[in-house]
Amino acid sequence: MCMRRAVCLLICFAAAGALSARPVQIGDGIPLDLKSIPISDWINAGEQAEIPWDLRLSDPHLRIDQRLEVSYLIRLNAKDLNRIGKAHELFFVSRISSPDGEWLDQPNIARYVVEQELPKGVQTQFFMRVCVQPGDYVLWLVLYDRQTGKHNVARRRMRVPEFRGDPLPDIYRHMPLVEFPQIDESEQNGPGFLTGRLYLPVHNKHALEVELISTLSPPEQWTGRTRVLRSHNDNTIGAIIALSQLELAGGTLSITGLDLVRHQVIFEEPSIHGPNWQSLMEALKKAQSPELSAQALQGSKNNGAFFREFLSQRINSEGFDGSPIRVLIIVTSSQLFQRGSDLTPLQVEGDCHCRVYHLRFRLNMADVFDEIEKIVKPLHPRTFNLITPRDLRKAIAEIVADLEKL
Repeated sequence: MCMRRAVCLLICFAAAGALSARPVQIGDGIPLDLKSIPISDWINAGEQAEIPWDLRLSDPHLRIDQRLEVSYLIRLNAKDLNRIGKAHELFFVSRISSPDGEWLDQPNIARYVVEQELPKGVQTQFFMRVCVQPGDYVLWLVLYDRQTGKHNVARRRMRVPEFRGDPLPDIYRHMPLVEFPQIDESEQNGPGFLTGRLYLPVHNKHALEVELISTLSPPEQWTGRTRVLRSHNDNTIGAIIALSQLELAGGTLSITGLDLVRHQVIFEEPSIHGPNWQSLMEALKKAQSPELSAQALQGSKNNGAFFREFLSQRINSEGFDGSPIRVLIIVTSSQLFQRGSDLTPLQVEGDCHCRVYHLRFRLNMADVFDEIEKIVKPLHPRTFNLITPRDLRKAIAEIVADLEKL
């Protein structure tokens, strides 16, 4: 899978006050050697705009994967690009420094190609993001058009405040100050992949066998709702990435992704250093595919039963004296199954010697209907209702504190 820096380009039509967008070609081409241009001289000369543009930074925000992100948007009008040439090879060079000028990362370079004159009234928008720790920074952005030789330089201050009452105050201890996400080429709007790891130690006294179980298939009641499905995807992937970085003092941690529609386990991985990003994204795409077999369609009323039977296998598998304590962390969105579905609660044989947590993402406070809750009720799970990234942060802190008592 091709991974790129987290930059998204949209072409927007501003007619009648409405904006519609479509992706624009992203080319590999010949890489830009920064030594081939006087970029240091440009930066030292201060801000410049040979191509009229608009640069705006967002306020810092917490992502579901518990990273702090600042996004920035660049707008270029078609008339301004057309004025200097029909074709353009645009390079955006981003770099972050401390307020006193110390570089904190390597330059991040993104390339976009415009092969012909753009229609009148069109505006190009370039969306970029960077993840940072709390602190004060300066964003330096250079736009260079290799076709025309034109360049822009911008400098913007960024202030990322500490969390008040942070339940996980040391979570960024081992992370770089600055990191640009990498994204799947086909998921331009996704959160992106980051190599830095969260610091989530678990000082458990007894060995634990922790399994993260997530439903990768979309909630059935939201079929066809693009925005809702994207929210489900981002929440699920973000939660898996964050939780997979739990560092147990003793025991194992694994990840399982379920496709409730096709009745399949589509992702399995023992996760010592986090999930394989490529395999996880491929599994998510498979679970999101609208193409269903006749067998899947005929068995749609058994989707809940598949989930129940999977949990039953995990819970009722035989252990032995001294075996690790079984811990299930179930990550789902609120789920409603087809009318007439088998929603018989899970049958627990004796004491499962387990601890179960249910992390349930909701769209909003009114999203209160969930039938997975009925299935897992006999396990007496500790349920966390999540709407915001901060809700997940609090849940992780409480789970860590709970596991340390085991």
